[in-house]
Amino acid sequence: MDIGHAIEKIKSFYDEIKKIELSFFKDHDINIVLEEDAIDFIIEQLISSSASIESFYDKLSGDFKLGLKLILEKTGKNRFFVNREALIAPETYLNNLIKAELSMPPTK
Repeated sequence: MDIGHAIEKIKSFYDEIKKIELSFFKDHDINIVLEEDAIDFIIEQLISSSASIESFYDKLSGDFKLGLKLILEKTGKNRFFVNREALIAPETYLNNLIKAELSMPPTK
């Protein structure tokens, strides 16, 4: 594969991954922001395996929807930054996030 084609492929993956954020918001009313290291990780997974964007979205939704909805209900917070480590260990990420968010004093 030549460099130009490789760059186009990566750009295509990047654009599709950014659409995941919008889809997650439309489906769950929760705003997630995939950080650059998370995007790089997803692209690596898409290139090195037979995974599709759709299967990644299904996994992301399954891993994060309920925990993020709980935080939304308890705190009103609706924007979450998801990094590579969160994708690798979603349960740990959510547990830490829940502890951190629920221990914060309420904002007025």
